[in-house]
Amino acid sequence: MKCTVTYLRSIVLWLVCMTPLWAFSQNITVTGTVQDEAGDPLIGATVQQKGSGNGIATDVDGHFKLSLPKNATLVVSYVGYTTQTVAVDGRTNLTIVLKEDSEVLDEVVVVGYGQMKRSDLTGSVTSVGEDAVKKSIATSVDQVLQGRAAGVQIQANSGTPGASTSIRIRGINSLNATNQPIFVIDGVVIDSTTDDETSNPLSSINPSDIVSMDILKDASATAIYGSRASNGVIMITTKRGKAGEATVTYDMYLGWQEMPKKYDLLNLREYAEHHNYRAEYISSVDQSAAFIRPDLLGKGTDWQDELFRKAFMMNHSISVSGGNDRTTYAFSGGYLDQEGIAHGSSFQRFSLRSNLDTQIKSWLRGGVNFSFTDSKQVVGTDNNTIISALIQQPTVAVTSPDGSFDGPDDVWMPDNPVGLASIITNKNKKTNFRFNGYLEATLYKGLTLKTEISGDYNLNKYYYYMPDYTFGIKTQDIRTSRWTKTDTKYWSWRNILNYNNTFAGKHSINLMVGQEVSKSYWETQVGTATGFLNNTTPDLSAGDISASTTTGSRNINTLASFFGRAFYSFDDRYLLTATIRRDGSSKFADGEKWGWFPAVALA
Repeated sequence: MKCTVTYLRSIVLWLVCMTPLWAFSQNITVTGTVQDEAGDPLIGATVQQKGSGNGIATDVDGHFKLSLPKNATLVVSYVGYTTQTVAVDGRTNLTIVLKEDSEVLDEVVVVGYGQMKRSDLTGSVTSVGEDAVKKSIATSVDQVLQGRAAGVQIQANSGTPGASTSIRIRGINSLNATNQPIFVIDGVVIDSTTDDETSNPLSSINPSDIVSMDILKDASATAIYGSRASNGVIMITTKRGKAGEATVTYDMYLGWQEMPKKYDLLNLREYAEHHNYRAEYISSVDQSAAFIRPDLLGKGTDWQDELFRKAFMMNHSISVSGGNDRTTYAFSGGYLDQEGIAHGSSFQRFSLRSNLDTQIKSWLRGGVNFSFTDSKQVVGTDNNTIISALIQQPTVAVTSPDGSFDGPDDVWMPDNPVGLASIITNKNKKTNFRFNGYLEATLYKGLTLKTEISGDYNLNKYYYYMPDYTFGIKTQDIRTSRWTKTDTKYWSWRNILNYNNTFAGKHSINLMVGQEVSKSYWETQVGTATGFLNNTTPDLSAGDISASTTTGSRNINTLASFFGRAFYSFDDRYLLTATIRRDGSSKFADGEKWGWFPAVALA
């Protein structure tokens, strides 16, 4: 009997010990996609196992991967969409479609030359609100959008503070032209060319001034802007005043940035062992006396530690807003100072903005807003310098005993990257002024006429100087200075007639017709000089005049446009939107080339 009891106890103990393993073995790997009702992936949606901390955010394609029990329940959430629970039921692949929040559908979003309720939209529009700006630490507005707008892919072109990004809405649309969308800030169309590494017009906007960003993605939504909007439109609305007592707001943050992870590269001992191995088996590689005892060597130079640093950044924003029943105002100022994590790079921005709206007469309303930005960007280290740091020998020191920069003893190795970042001058100075003013008259119930004038002016200066140097056996004998000055000017004048009414409680119409003329002016001058006597005076006039070169160009474009949009809704269930635009552009030889851009959307 005693043996039987002992045997039973052993079985029970075995079952107890094996239960956790059995439970663990029931977990399955579940992959899936989270998307909206239009089929676009939702980037950064939260997918979490209900009742646990096991969760993940979707990637740029809306995909996720989790290890879950077969009978687990997922909770999927995303800003602006209704949270959804999904039972796994042993499935290993899921497609989860989130519906827009009904409360969000009543929000008013900015569309081309007007506003509409989200529930009335027939085109594809994604919105990013003020909360997203507050949750991010961004230098420019394109960084705020990163990972927060479905169907929008944003990739940094450079790690330099204030550098540009490549923005793609629903992928690449052209093989030989720009794929960048256009940006409309409070009615002003700004340059969207941000594909080069350093120049980024979007960095002239203080993200703290933004109240919302609406991304127009499909033909129905973008047709109102014609061919310029073939890659999409990003509508940016800045903060305006509200009636009430004056409110003063001050925001400030301080922070430090650093490399999250370094590449695992060879240190000096490992490099010596690798060299000895190559010398043993490759006849063209000579033995080095310095590498006879690798075990006696130190770690050598870690070029990643030398080039990258813990960088400081700070941002200050102050705003004053208020008004009464007739007039509202909003003023703001901001200062950003950001060091780059790469040696010698930085970005500074000083910005001012003002919005003023007033009820001039019972039937007439007007307003004006302007912004001024002055920014300075020090590039210091480009992508080539970073690559040089990754492939430079650990045998090379940063500086020699005399304090000068050291260099390699092999002509095929790159120059000292820290030395280059320290002695090369590569900086940009940009000044931007943007304004918009309007008058809106109520001609009849539901019928308004709005006239609006806008402008965008930019003065950009680029300074580059390469001194002579000797880094080890690597030398640079020619001193080169290059100055570039670019001016851009843009103005537009538009008149919009809008009629909005509801009949019999079920029939809603919105008719809009407009006319717009605009002109863009672009001019650049480039001067290059060599033959400087020393490195203390990089001015072009100090170089060899006989070897100096200058070049320049300018371009003027005008655009005359007529456009219209008709919207009809029956019982808030059946929607029809028709949009048409016709442009005449001076880019064509005859100066009167016209193109039609119609679009119709049914829902």
